[in-house]
Amino acid sequence: MPIYTRIKRQFYQDSLKLMRVSAEVKEMEGVEQAFAFMATEINKKTRMQAKLMSDEAKEAGADDLVLLVKSENEALAQAALDAFEEKISASVSAKNSTESGKAAPVTFEEGYSELPANLAIISVPGPYAALQTMNALRLGMNVQLFSDNVTIEEEVAMKDFAREKGLLVMGPDCGTSIISGVPLCFANKVRSGNVGVVGASGTGLQEFTVLLDAAGCGITHAIGTGGRDLSEAVAGRTSLAALELLADDANTDVIAVISKPPARSAEEKIIAAVRKIGKPAVLAFLGQKSEMLAPNLFVAGTIEEAAAKTAALCKAQNPEKAVVLYERELMNTALLDEVKKLGGKQKRVVGLYTGGTLASEAKFILKDYDHTVIDLGDDEYTRGSLHPMIDPSNRKDHILSAFSDPCTAVLLCDVVIGFGSHKDPAGVLAQDVADAREKTGADVIMIASVTGTNADPQNRSVQVKKLENAGIWVFPTNQYAAETAAQIAKLLKEGDGNGQ
Repeated sequence: MPIYTRIKRQFYQDSLKLMRVSAEVKEMEGVEQAFAFMATEINKKTRMQAKLMSDEAKEAGADDLVLLVKSENEALAQAALDAFEEKISASVSAKNSTESGKAAPVTFEEGYSELPANLAIISVPGPYAALQTMNALRLGMNVQLFSDNVTIEEEVAMKDFAREKGLLVMGPDCGTSIISGVPLCFANKVRSGNVGVVGASGTGLQEFTVLLDAAGCGITHAIGTGGRDLSEAVAGRTSLAALELLADDANTDVIAVISKPPARSAEEKIIAAVRKIGKPAVLAFLGQKSEMLAPNLFVAGTIEEAAAKTAALCKAQNPEKAVVLYERELMNTALLDEVKKLGGKQKRVVGLYTGGTLASEAKFILKDYDHTVIDLGDDEYTRGSLHPMIDPSNRKDHILSAFSDPCTAVLLCDVVIGFGSHKDPAGVLAQDVADAREKTGADVIMIASVTGTNADPQNRSVQVKKLENAGIWVFPTNQYAAETAAQIAKLLKEGDGNGQ
C-alpha cells in the first residue's frame, strides 16, 4: 500500500500532541495508518518501521516534522496530510496567541517571566530532555518528564540536582501524575481525600487511584516517578523525595507506594523511609508476598489488595483482613456454559494489554497456566504506530490472530480510559472482537476490565456497557479479570471444562 509523506522543516512539536493528532487523522476515510513524528535519529531507528520510511523521511533532520499517511487512495491520502497540517497549525496558532494579541512565550525563561509556575511538563526528544529539565529546575520548577530515551546517568544527575534545589523530577518516561486534583498526561478524575500516592508505574498508578475512588476514598497527590526510579542505579531518588513531601503534607494521613518489583536495595530504602515517616502505609510491590512489616505498615502483592488495605486504613478498619475490594463469587453459570463449548485443544489464555503494569500483574496471576501476555505499549509493538491507549485499533490484528489460533480459549484485555486516552476504547475493542468472531467463527471467551471512573471523559459505566453488549465478560479489577481467566485455564487443564 502506498506511503505518502510530507515534511515540515524546522517545525518542532511535542510527541504527546503529535500522537493525539495522529489518532484523529487515522480515523479519516481511506486512511490505514497515520503518523506524525519528529525526525530524530532515535525516532527513525526505533519508532518507525523501515517499510514506512520514505527516502524523504530518512533524510529529514531532528528538527523536521514528518507527516506520514498510508492509503490506497492518493486523493484521500493528500486530504489526510492537509488535515494533519491544519490540526497542528491550529494548535500552534492557539498556543502562540493571547487575548492581547501578544506572541506567547517559546522558552521556559520567557514563560516563567510572564507566569511564574512551579511545575513544568516536558515532552521533547530524549537527547534534549535533560537540557530542558535542567533549565526548568534552575527556574525553580518541579518537572514531570514525559520523554523517554534519557540515559541513566542523565536521570541520576537531574534528580540529584533537583534534590539540591528542593524539587522533584517525575520521570523520565513518566506518563501519569495527579497533583492537587489535576490529572497530568494519562490519568483519571478521582476524588480528593487523605491518601498520598507514589507510583513507579503508570497504569498501575491509574488502577490504584480509580479503585481507591471506587472504595469511597480519595487522594491528596499521586506522584509519578518514572519506571526506572526504583532500579538499583537510580535508587529511588524521586520516590524518597516524594515520600518526604507527603510526610510533611498535613492533608496526607495515609501513604501508598505502587511499583513493579523494585531492586532489593531500593526496596530497603523505601521501607526504611516509610518506617521513619510513621504514617500508616501500604507498599504495593507486584508479585511479592503480602505481609505486615509493622503496625500500620503493609506489603501488598497486587494493586487491588493495595487499594483494599489502603481503604481499610482510611476507614479505621483492619487492613490485615482486607485482601480484595470485590468479594469473589462462584463462576457465573452462563460463563461456565461458554467454557463447556470450548474444543479439546483450547487451553491457552492470551492477554493483549495496553497497560504495562496491568500486563505484568496478569502474567503473575497466570504463571501456572498456558498463557501468552503481551504489553502492546512496549516499544516492540509501537514502532510505526501509536501507543494503544491513544489508538486501541492497533490491537485489532492481534485479536484476529488470537481468535484464529485453535489453542486460544480465553482472550484477556484491559481498557484504560481517562485523560490522554482514546475517546472510546471500549467501542473499538467491541468492534474488533465482533469482526474477529465473524471472520473466524471461533468460540473464544472474552474477558476484560475497565480502568477509570464515571467522572472520566469516556465514563466508565458507558464503557462497561459497550463491552457487555458485545458479549465480553467485564470484571471490576484487572486482578479479578485475570483470576477468572486463570480459573478457566485450571478447569481446562484438569479436563473439567469440556469433558476432555
